[in-house]
Amino acid sequence: AKDVAKGTRHWESAAMLGDASSRAKLGAMEMEDGKYDRAVRHLLISAKMGHHGSIDAIIDLFLRGLATKAQFAEGLGGYQDAVEEMKSP
Repeated sequence: AKDVAKGTRHWESAAMLGDASSRAKLGAMEMEDGKYDRAVRHLLISAKMGHHGSIDAIIDLFLRGLATKAQFAEGLGGYQDAVEEMKSP
C-alpha cells in the first residue's frame, strides 16, 4: 500500500507538469476504483493533449453510459484539435 501511494504521488506530480501519459494513467486508476467522474476529468485533459488511449477510454465510458455525450464530444474535439496542432509545421 505504501508503494502504491508513493507511485500515485509520482503520477500526480508528472501529470501536473503536463505529462499526458501520466494524466491518462491517473484516469485509468480512477476507473479501476470505480470513480468514473474523476476518471473522465483526467482522461479529458490527456485527450486534449493528444493522448490517443484517453479518447479510446472516453469512448468506452460513453458507450457504457459512464460518460455523457457532452464529455464525449469535448474529448473528441480536444483530441482532434491537439492532433491537428501537432501536424502543423
